[in-house]
Amino acid sequence: MVSWKLCGWFLFLLLVAFPLFSSIGLAYGEYKEMSIKIVVLPSKARVIEEINPRTIVSTINIQAISPKISHILATDEKNTVLVTSQNQNVIRIDTLGASHVILTYDADIVNNNSGVTTIDYNSTNLESSVVLPPGSDIVSVNNIPNDIKNGTITMPIGHMLISYVVRTVNQNNFMATTNGTKYPVDVITASKIEKFGFDVSSKSLSMNIDNQAPVLVIVPKSLLAGPYAVQLNGKIIQSKEYYENSTHAWIRIDPLESGVMKISSSSATIPEFFSLPAFVLVVAMICAMMIIRKKTFQYQF
Repeated sequence: MVSWKLCGWFLFLLLVAFPLFSSIGLAYGEYKEMSIKIVVLPSKARVIEEINPRTIVSTINIQAISPKISHILATDEKNTVLVTSQNQNVIRIDTLGASHVILTYDADIVNNNSGVTTIDYNSTNLESSVVLPPGSDIVSVNNIPNDIKNGTITMPIGHMLISYVVRTVNQNNFMATTNGTKYPVDVITASKIEKFGFDVSSKSLSMNIDNQAPVLVIVPKSLLAGPYAVQLNGKIIQSKEYYENSTHAWIRIDPLESGVMKISSSSATIPEFFSLPAFVLVVAMICAMMIIRKKTFQYQF
């Protein structure tokens, strides 16, 4: 039988060793940073970071991308607001057992000089995704990006300097021809418009856009009558006919990516199985089935 004295010694050793093992575990990481996204605005950047803390810790210290930060907010997986405090570029979060934290704050990392905007920040633990304003063209970077797609730049770990310019909104004037008549179509956007065309058979306008900048298309109703349907890379997207007069319609589109955009009359997007020959065939089949059933019914009685 185990003596009470031996049990007491075991309990004493357990109480002494637990804090030691806990501190060793914490040395291997109190949290894991999952992602960091930097959305660049005209005069500042909005930072969104996702973190998975260890549930046995009550506080974590996160290095911000800059010491010049404000509007700090941290919430856990239950959307509960957590207490935070700042010391230079270190943000302390009282996680209190949370397993997932979303941290957001504003960072003063944007500088504009003679029309060229530069963002200057430091990401110490993981690569960062930088979302530039629509219509931006990169001038220079101090490190090779890991990826560039649809206005988002994925940068490696470390000190980052990214310079860019934002295109001005331009009015592009195009001509669409049908039945020997030319119709002017205006496209107003900061995107670069290429391969503009009008397909007579499908009665649709098409063009290539190179970013997510809003697009305003002014189309003559005699060329293309509404209501309108807009597709981007083969998928229907939302559009808004926010103004029209007796001759023209103003169509606003907010694309989510670059690619091929098509504008057509919504009546032209009816699936092919609603075509007249198919409709006649379906009606004939229904009539034939009714006649057969009627004859069968007469035969039985």
